[in-house]
Amino acid sequence: MKIDIHKVALKAGVSIATVSRALNNSDLVKPDTKAKIQKIVDELNYIPNPIARSLSKQSTETIGVVLPDLVGEFFMDFIHSIDEEAYKRNWHVLISSSHSQRNLIETLMELMGSGRVDGVILMAPQIQDGIFEIISKSKTPVILVNTCGDFNGTNQIKIDNFKGAYDIVEHLIKVHNYKKIGMINGPKGNCDAEERFAGYLSALKKNKINRDPSLIVNGGFDVDTGCIGFTTLMNQKIKPDAIFAANDMMALGAYETAKELGIKIPDDVAIAGFDDIYLSQFLTPRLTTVHVPIYDLGSKAVKYLLAAINRDKKRQRHFEVLPTEIVIGSSCGCKH
Repeated sequence: MKIDIHKVALKAGVSIATVSRALNNSDLVKPDTKAKIQKIVDELNYIPNPIARSLSKQSTETIGVVLPDLVGEFFMDFIHSIDEEAYKRNWHVLISSSHSQRNLIETLMELMGSGRVDGVILMAPQIQDGIFEIISKSKTPVILVNTCGDFNGTNQIKIDNFKGAYDIVEHLIKVHNYKKIGMINGPKGNCDAEERFAGYLSALKKNKINRDPSLIVNGGFDVDTGCIGFTTLMNQKIKPDAIFAANDMMALGAYETAKELGIKIPDDVAIAGFDDIYLSQFLTPRLTTVHVPIYDLGSKAVKYLLAAINRDKKRQRHFEVLPTEIVIGSSCGCKH
């Protein structure tokens, strides 16, 4: 037999409105009354209607998440961290992707205009014209993740891509004395790729190593472009003695190609990556990479977004750059 809110109210000897307020943890209901109602709810195994609750609270208790892609270990870990933090707070998560044919603006407008979410976490390393205008005009709170630019006070959280890339390239130079350091960069126009490339160039300049365009190739942050980039660098006349791949998926592609070509890592060429995805620790030799606090990135994005939704601290702006650190393996030449 289906149990509805009327039966709970009747058994508790209170109004339906009081039951609803108690289940929504309203301060208008006394603690002992809340406890009595909760006991009856448990006894009757009553499950509140989520749609009715959202209407009464004028909230969907749902976070929208828009990502550039859903494929790859980085994105899966990021989604997991968001879902775990939201679950702790009894919120739901709605995931959407703007990759391939889907336009980021269309995806964002659809999600924000649907009324299905109370706020949006937007990861947009290749932000499109018009995005800020949509965000600034909308009443739906948004937090930007790994996006370049200030955007006039918009909530943001990002990784210190520049420092991470700088540190790992300087490690290759100072610890191992590599002079010909190639780079397989991410796609053009991508915020993460541009910041990591800037860190790479800065480390070269600081250590008085001239930039060599022949040692720089663009990839797509995936295994296939890592294979292509590695092949390009190793087939030219001036070969690198070390290669910095701008993410671990491209480093994985470099590993696969090196094995096919009979090139030994790090004896013939050293390899370093970025992200420290779970898979990287199982590569042989263990990949030297830059650790990115993916869990913190997702969990803090949820915390900041809920603060904005609840208008905590008078809509105080949240802006944070998360630090990175080097994880030493033996792919760079270190004894590990």
